[in-house]
Amino acid sequence: MAGFAGNRYASEFLIDFKSLDHPVRREAAREFLFWRLNTRPGRGPLPSISTVAAEWWNLRCFFRFLDTEHGGLRLDAVTQPVLDAYLVHCRGEGLVTSSIRHRLQVISRLHLAAQAVVTDALLINPWNGRPLTRVIGIEPTSKHENETPRIPPNVIAPLVQAALFYVRIAAKDIINARTELTELEASIEDIHGLSLNRLEHYLHGLADDGRGVPVLDGVGRLVHLAGSPAYTYVMRKSGAGRGVAGGVYDERIDRALELLGPEPGGMDTPVTPHPETGLPWRGRFSPAAVPHEERLLRTACYVLIAYLSGMRDSEVKELRDDCHFTERSADGVIVRHKVRSQLVKGGRGTAESWVVIGPVAEAIDVLQQLPHRDALFCRPVTRDRYSTVSANRMNENLNKFRAHCTHIGFPVPDVDGEPWNLTTRQFRRTVAWHIAHRPYGTVAGMIQYKHLSVAMFEGYAGTSASGFRAEVAAEEAMARLADVVERYEDFKAGVRSSAPGGTRTDNEFARVQEELQDFPGRVVDERRLHAMLRTSANTLHVGTLNDCYYQPETALCRTAGGADQPMLNNCRPDRCGNSTIAIRHRPGWEAARGDTERALAFVGLSDLQRTALRQHLNDINKVIEGVDHANN
Repeated sequence: MAGFAGNRYASEFLIDFKSLDHPVRREAAREFLFWRLNTRPGRGPLPSISTVAAEWWNLRCFFRFLDTEHGGLRLDAVTQPVLDAYLVHCRGEGLVTSSIRHRLQVISRLHLAAQAVVTDALLINPWNGRPLTRVIGIEPTSKHENETPRIPPNVIAPLVQAALFYVRIAAKDIINARTELTELEASIEDIHGLSLNRLEHYLHGLADDGRGVPVLDGVGRLVHLAGSPAYTYVMRKSGAGRGVAGGVYDERIDRALELLGPEPGGMDTPVTPHPETGLPWRGRFSPAAVPHEERLLRTACYVLIAYLSGMRDSEVKELRDDCHFTERSADGVIVRHKVRSQLVKGGRGTAESWVVIGPVAEAIDVLQQLPHRDALFCRPVTRDRYSTVSANRMNENLNKFRAHCTHIGFPVPDVDGEPWNLTTRQFRRTVAWHIAHRPYGTVAGMIQYKHLSVAMFEGYAGTSASGFRAEVAAEEAMARLADVVERYEDFKAGVRSSAPGGTRTDNEFARVQEELQDFPGRVVDERRLHAMLRTSANTLHVGTLNDCYYQPETALCRTAGGADQPMLNNCRPDRCGNSTIAIRHRPGWEAARGDTERALAFVGLSDLQRTALRQHLNDINKVIEGVDHANN
């Protein structure tokens, strides 16, 4: 057994060769996995322990097929028709294409390891070396495009709102309920025998306080008994006994229930009012509800940390006690939140720090107050020292949390008629996309992506082996290409650009259209179109008042060439040769005209100020007239 990530189940790194009945199979598997652990592929580092453990599972699936469908056929006797039959078998199991690819990938690697697997080697070259994507029939995608799906905005917004609610409001109640439950469990040790007097005293106290008798609230394994008296809890809470006593004790509890009515949950911890309704955000806690709510709270913390830090799932789950700290900037003005963790992908245990924002620090503070083992996402369970929230379990918890959002006032809508299936990989991809495509957007009106990108880029993101900046840059490149394609389609529809750079842009689009013969009634190759427009996309900087196709030698925003970025705060959009103003920019110029006209209406302006404003208004009017003229 071997492994690095402390947040994973030990069983995820355990390979039991005894699970293979045949000794030849066992020895061949041992030789192959030893080769995988110690042989560097053509490119990249050695495979991780978890990768090899996953291949062990896929290898067993192939061996099982050979044993059940082909009478225990040896690897050196496998033929191409046998492999074709295995592909059909995998498809018949209803596997997604990525899973089928992993199943077949281990076969290709068995062939590569033929010289090392001396017991029983796969001699034929599977599918004659054809790429597995073609064997399976997967459409090729751009090697630059991340295939992980992005969480839609209408899903991520209420999800983050719900996570913030749990961390900022519900967390205190859940932690207090855990404290009460821990004290109750400790007091059980002092209960000896049965005491009807203690039970009577407890029930009279409930009546005096105007409370009902605790009943099961339907949380946990006793969901089918919801509404039934919580006999065990009442006996323990009153000190009358360690559990259900039956007889006169149950009868007394039943009689009190008839008189006082039920109280689901029954614990004493107060519940904070929901800010939207003014009512408690949930009913009273029950002993079963405490671990249930802790699981939801831990998941809420994961949502905030994974989404608002840009950390990978493996890096989030390596967070430990005291991982959060603060540092002042060199000038002593800015206080930065930072977290320490370890790189798992690529870095293999290398210590690293991330610059994060306030909500991430809040989530870490809450996690440190929840029961945990070494890592903050490893929750202890009685008699199970390996208990943890693994990657697979977290995916399950994320979707349970999504479904639970409705119950606390933040419903997450379906997508195409189905609940969105959340996975841990989606958060990093989604925030990278939002930063690239919506730099000034917000999540639930609380998190500014511009602030988020600045925070993420201040520290590890630009230089670390797990760098987040590169992923944002890839998203920005795709966003720029999409913008250029949109402008090209507008050009074909007759939309023209103004400003000094408008003619150059329109001429470039005309050249592309002519070369592709992209005219009505003709279908062009989309990949070729994108390839021809990608050069323009590389220099595009989208703005509110104009788009800049940046070339340093003609940029008015710079006094010296050589830089690869425009100085946007020094832009002269109505004069620069790099500037293109289209009809979609017109609302921005109209807003600027309105602001200038309101400024001219101020009493007390000097003649110099009034002259400058009138000149500025005249320049704005010329830009708007130029846009209108170009599109009439």
